Amino acid sequence: MASFRDLELWRQLRAPAPALLLAAIALAFIRARDQPSVGVAFGSTTASITPQDVLLVLLAGVALARLGRRRPERALWPVAATGLALCLLIVGSAIPNGSTAFVSGAKLVELAALTLGVIAIVRTRAQIEAIVDVLLLFTIAADVVGVVVFLADGGGRQSAFLGEHDFAALATLPLVYGLALLFEPRPRIGRGLVAAGAGSLGCILGAALASLAGFYLAVLVLLLVGLLRHRLTRLGVVTALVAVGLVTGGTLTLRANDLGFLQALAGTKPSRPGQFASSWSQRLIYAYVGGRIFLAHPVLGTGWYGDPPPSTFASFIPAARRRFSDQPPRYFPPTTTPFIPQMWWDEVLYELGIVGGVAMLAVLVALASACRRAASAAADWTGLLPATWLAATIGALAGEGLFGGTPLAATFWVVAGVIAVSPLLSEGTP
Repeated sequence: MASFRDLELWRQLRAPAPALLLAAIALAFIRARDQPSVGVAFGSTTASITPQDVLLVLLAGVALARLGRRRPERALWPVAATGLALCLLIVGSAIPNGSTAFVSGAKLVELAALTLGVIAIVRTRAQIEAIVDVLLLFTIAADVVGVVVFLADGGGRQSAFLGEHDFAALATLPLVYGLALLFEPRPRIGRGLVAAGAGSLGCILGAALASLAGFYLAVLVLLLVGLLRHRLTRLGVVTALVAVGLVTGGTLTLRANDLGFLQALAGTKPSRPGQFASSWSQRLIYAYVGGRIFLAHPVLGTGWYGDPPPSTFASFIPAARRRFSDQPPRYFPPTTTPFIPQMWWDEVLYELGIVGGVAMLAVLVALASACRRAASAAADWTGLLPATWLAATIGALAGEGLFGGTPLAATFWVVAGVIAVSPLLSEGTP
């Protein structure tokens, strides 16, 4: 692997537009609540303006100016159009719900500037490498913090400076990138092993079961695309299987007390009340309540709130308590505070309804189509990366809702942009 000072990141920072994009990506992986902010009155609420907000707005302006001067390639339209439709639906449906909901929706949608920036600026492999460098450096920094705290506290899941789910979701991206490098005819072994190693450690420390599932999907896609495109290598396959074993073992070791829901689903009767209670048991309860919200508002959902208020779900809690009578009272959503979404895949349904579900499906179809074109067009890692990143992100989104100012939301929009431009990449650095 190239030394720290030889990373592609530093070369790309010499040009203004790529530097702005990379700075915005980096700042988006620092939680908004950890950044300095200025409160601005907006209706009945106060919007916190952070450096992240400023950079994203600036990036959006630069990207739109570039796209205005240079008509975007037709291949970019499906991702751009479906992403725009989803953003308009989020913000538009939030307006009737008041200023707090609107600010929540705007904070999420502004992160789409990352997708827009990638679409407008990135055209070479070198620029993708620079984005990966940002993700890898953040992962390594989080690994260091996580290991130090892990040793100091005597074990347990680690959030580093990201949050457990965000940490694992971020770490999965350099992990599968590193594996993709090892599937090349002339593998870049040093960089590949560093990226895979740092990513594996981050996935283990974050110990998010949703990201573990996403990693499984990513490896499956990697092997399938490699097989179909005749790109399988012994080194790549062996390393991928070793990584699966290590990440699985480490994650399940840290989450051993949170797997009781599997026994409950299998029909095993508890020998004592609450025996199978776990964090994923709580997620099942939240999914049940979310499903009831969706059934009550099937077409357009409740409209975007971010965190739906008690009026949208309190009436369903008694039914949830009857349905999950063996679960501790603390696992049920309080009816005096907003409902906090636990995963994006049901959040989009109960807040945006069938219309939102169709919009999100359209985004996924557009991204999958771009992945297919990239795999057909490139014989190196850039053909493998889009599909594996999409698979990993699909899994990660089952672990947390999407909120503005969170690294997971930033991950989603960055991945969407990289996938969109991957079929267009010209020769840069390898």
